[in-house]
Amino acid sequence: MASLNVIREASCAEGFCSLGCIAWLYRKIRGSFFLIVGSHTCQYFMQSALSVMIFSEPRFATAIIEESDLAAKTADFAHLELDRIVGDIVREYNPTIIFLVGTCPAEIIKVDLQNIGEMLTQKYARPVMFAPVSGLEHTFTQGEDGVLQALLTISPQEAPGTPRELLLVGAVGDLVEDEILEQLAALEIPVRGVLPARDPRRLPAIGPNTVAVALQPYLSMTMNALKRRGVEVLACRTPIGPAATRQFYEAICRAFGKEPPASLATLEAEAWERIGPERELLIGKRVAIIGDNLLELPIANLLHEMGAEIVELSTPYFNRKAMAADVACLPEGLTLYEKPDVIAQAERVIALKPDLTICGLGLANPFESRGLPTKWSIEFTFTPIHGFKHAKDLAEIIARPVRRGNLMAQRGWYVSQPTDVARAGGVTA
Repeated sequence: MASLNVIREASCAEGFCSLGCIAWLYRKIRGSFFLIVGSHTCQYFMQSALSVMIFSEPRFATAIIEESDLAAKTADFAHLELDRIVGDIVREYNPTIIFLVGTCPAEIIKVDLQNIGEMLTQKYARPVMFAPVSGLEHTFTQGEDGVLQALLTISPQEAPGTPRELLLVGAVGDLVEDEILEQLAALEIPVRGVLPARDPRRLPAIGPNTVAVALQPYLSMTMNALKRRGVEVLACRTPIGPAATRQFYEAICRAFGKEPPASLATLEAEAWERIGPERELLIGKRVAIIGDNLLELPIANLLHEMGAEIVELSTPYFNRKAMAADVACLPEGLTLYEKPDVIAQAERVIALKPDLTICGLGLANPFESRGLPTKWSIEFTFTPIHGFKHAKDLAEIIARPVRRGNLMAQRGWYVSQPTDVARAGGVTA
């Protein structure tokens, strides 16, 4: 186990709202519709963040809570209004499943979406599920955790005598999912299914003969809910990068009483060979990872394995138990900042002058203006990066800004800027 020093600065999370998870889940869960019960701010965020999807008829909408609703409106009023809106959705879209997405405003005024969802499920003869996706305490990827918990409430119980099988937990692209299922079939691992299932009418059965493994590191609440249903949860590294992917499959093999085959080491070696140019570029580079999507630890491990030095590492939320397998592979003596103070962290990064900074959108331009090459952390969320076959895509994402930074420095395009950051004014470009 790596010696990890954790400092919790307890600042506000600098990232997108948890509603951002709808961007990939409404496409992953086919036939679904996400009804956001929130404010005008929720609506503006979804329209601005996902505006490019409007022309593809996205299956989400916002039931806006007005200021007047904060006063004397009763639970019956909320039920009637949502009943009317859900009725319109059923008539226009005929979805297989509807998620009532709980937000900060709905949570603050205590709208009982759980009870309303149960009543609407009976009326419209399809699941109308409450999904807690409040951004009060979570970063944007953790919204998926709330949606998966909602799906668990309608996942069937496995029948007695069901054989022991593997359940994959976490939304990844269809190509990545197919690759993982293909590899598990080659390893002769029996697979129960995937949560979330592409077809919500065919959710995998859950019970004591289910062995679950997370494909993403931000699903701790879902994994705990599975444990409460008697599921065996494997502690595996997130399969991001060649070494982590090999160890991921090896842990699954051992859980099913199989000796990991030598073919896994061969696949790892081939993946390392494909990313050879990127690995050579990153050897000895100093990297700061201050992302906002909880993929920071797996990415840090990959960069360490590629020969880079991690000079700053932070995450919006740290669950030592859930992330134990990824923590074990981090470099010794590393300091992890949980919920970092954004101004203090910006000052540290500027003083460190790393060769690459992986950060959120809000910090990228200020760092770039000081000659610090950056990579938007959100790209790791929306790009297929899991498994052996996508290691090249992942390595290119990381190496691209380093190449760009080298080229700009050679041509003198970076302008030297003052390195002080005024606390009163914040980080300025």
